[in-house]
Amino acid sequence: MAKIGENVPLLIDKAVDFMASSQAFVEYLKKSPRTNRVPEQIPKEKEGQFLERLEYYRALYKPECEQETEQ
Repeated sequence: MAKIGENVPLLIDKAVDFMASSQAFVEYLKKSPRTNRVPEQIPKEKEGQFLERLEYYRALYKPECEQETEQ
């Protein structure tokens, strides 16, 4: 039987990833300016992970015209 709270670290990682993805997507839709501000809900020890995932999702959500000019 699993211990209570055993999956909490995994859930936090998934939440951080989801928040980074959401921020990058909102920026892609031009509903929010591009910023590297880490939301206050993110624990200090997860800030690096958030910024890393944010850059990853920004690269995914680039408009096609920007991707073509870079190649």
